[in-house]
Amino acid sequence: MQLRSKTTKLVARLRAEEGVTMLLALFVLVITSAILSAAYVAVFSDTQPSRNDVDQGRAIAAAQAGIQAYNYQLNQNENYWQTCTPLGNTGAVGFNGTNGNGFVTVPGSTDTGGGSESYYVKPVPAITAPSTDNKCDPTNALTTMIEGPTSGTSAGSFRIASTGHSGNVTRTIVAQYKPPSFLNYVYYTDYETLDPSAQSGDPSDCEVHYPNRGSDCGGAISFITGDSINGPVHSEDTLAICGNPVFGRTGDDDAVEAAAASGASAGWYSSCGSSNPTFNTPSGAINTSSTSITPPSTNTSLLSVTQAAYHFTGKTTIVLSGSSMYVTNTADRYTNKLLADPSNGVVYVSTGSSGCGQTYDPFNPSYTADTNCGNAYVSGTYNTSLTIATDNDIIINGNICTTTTVACTGTPTGNALLGLIANDFVRIYHPMDNASSDTSGGCTTTTGSGRSQTTVTASNATGSLTDPTVYAAILAVNHSFIVDNYNCGDSLGTLNVYGAIAQLFRGTVGTESNGTVSTGYDKSYNYDDRLADEEPPYFLNPVSAQWFVSRQTECNSTTAC
Repeated sequence: MQLRSKTTKLVARLRAEEGVTMLLALFVLVITSAILSAAYVAVFSDTQPSRNDVDQGRAIAAAQAGIQAYNYQLNQNENYWQTCTPLGNTGAVGFNGTNGNGFVTVPGSTDTGGGSESYYVKPVPAITAPSTDNKCDPTNALTTMIEGPTSGTSAGSFRIASTGHSGNVTRTIVAQYKPPSFLNYVYYTDYETLDPSAQSGDPSDCEVHYPNRGSDCGGAISFITGDSINGPVHSEDTLAICGNPVFGRTGDDDAVEAAAASGASAGWYSSCGSSNPTFNTPSGAINTSSTSITPPSTNTSLLSVTQAAYHFTGKTTIVLSGSSMYVTNTADRYTNKLLADPSNGVVYVSTGSSGCGQTYDPFNPSYTADTNCGNAYVSGTYNTSLTIATDNDIIINGNICTTTTVACTGTPTGNALLGLIANDFVRIYHPMDNASSDTSGGCTTTTGSGRSQTTVTASNATGSLTDPTVYAAILAVNHSFIVDNYNCGDSLGTLNVYGAIAQLFRGTVGTESNGTVSTGYDKSYNYDDRLADEEPPYFLNPVSAQWFVSRQTECNSTTAC
C-alpha cells in the first residue's frame, strides 16, 4: 500500500513537467529557423553584387573585344582611321534605348543569366582639333583625329573609345594609337650601301639588299672597332661589321634589328676577316624578324604647315640662338637677320623656281654654287622645339646643342627637341684644301707636267669640324646622312650624335683600315630617350607601317572619355 502511493506520486510529478520538453523543442526550432533565415538573407543579398561583379568583368572584356575588332580593321587598311567609321549598328536602338548606339554582340558570347556581352567603338576627336570641326571629319581627318605637336607625348597619335556592355553594366576604354616611328631608333637605314647618286655613274643596281647588289656600289660600309651605336637599331638590310663595334646600351635591352640574308642568317656578316661585335640586346643577338618600316617619299607635307615668314627660298644659313635664330638668305635679303622661333616650330627651305642646278658630289661638294638650291646650313644652340626641313640638303656646319646642356657634352637636357629633315642629304660640312675634282674620290691634285709636275695631297681646310656634336633627330628622306669629302684628309676624331638618325641609304662618315679610322670620323651615336615619348614638331612617320596601341585608359568618374 505504501509502495503504490510513492509510485503514483512520481508519475504525477513527471506528468506535471511534460510541457517543459515541448518548450525546449520549440525554442530550438525557433533558433534554428532564425539561423536559416539569416543565412538565406545573407546569400540572397550577396547574389546581386556577385552578378554585378560578373557583369563588370564581362563588360571590360567586351570593351577589349571592341579594340581588337578595331585593330583588325586597321591591320587590313592602315588608313581606316581616316574613314571615321564607328564599329556598331549605328542605325539600331542601343541597349539604353538611344538611337545611333547599337552595340555589336561579341562573337560566341552567351549568358542566360544576364544577356550576351556587346561593344560599341567610336573615334575620339583630337584635343587639338579645331573648335569649328570638333569631331572625326573624314574630309579633314589629319587635323581632327591626329594630335598636334602641342599635345606633348600624345603628338602624332589618335584615339578611339570602346564601350563594353553586359547586363546593366557598361565600361569604356580609350585606346591611343601611334605608328612605328624612326624616332624609336638611334639608327635606321633601308639600304646598307652608299647612295648610288653619290657614286660615279649613278649605278642602278644598288637599291637592293645584301647580298644582291652590284659590285659597282662602292663595297661594304662597315661598322668598325671604336663605333658605338648606343641605342635601338633598325635596318631593312644586313649589317657589315669589321672588328668589334658595340650595338645597344648595357642594361637597357635595346632592340637591334636587321635582315637575315644568305650567308648572314644572324643579320650581319664580317667584311674584314674576324669580327666580334657586341649586341647589348635581350638575346645578345640581332632580331631578324622585326616589322618592316618604310620612309616616306617626300617631306613636302611640312611645307603645308610652314608659316610664311619661315618659308625661305634658296641657300639659307640658320644659326640657332636659344629661342631665336639668325638667318642669312639672299632671296629675302637677310644677313644675320634675327627672327624669333616660329610659333608652330617649323622652318622650310625651298629650291628656287629655276631649279637647283647642282648635283651633290661627296668627293667634290660646292659651298658656293648652291645659291638657288633648297639647302640649309645649320648650327648653334636652341631651347625651343624646332623642325627644319629642306627641298634639297641640310649641311651641319657647326655644333648643334641645347642651351641647357653644359659645354655641349653628354646627354641633352631640357624639353627642346630639334628635327632635321632633308629630302636629299643631311651632310657634315668638311671643306678641303687642294681638293681634287676627281669624282671617283681622289685626294690629290696634280699640276704641271714633266719635271714641273707637282702632286699635292688634299688636307682638311678651315671650318672642318673636329669631334662635332649634334643634338637632333635626323631624317634623310631619299638619300643619306653623310660627311662631305669623307675619304680625304686626316682623321677628325669622333662624330657625336645624340638623338636619332634615319636615312634611306647608308651614308659614309669616314674610311678605315683594318677596323681603325683613317679619314673622317669614328661614330658615337647615342639615343635620346626623350624621343621615345616626345618628338620635334610635325616630324615625319614611316609609311606602310601598322599602327599599334601605345596606351589604354578606362573612363571613370575622374577620367573623362
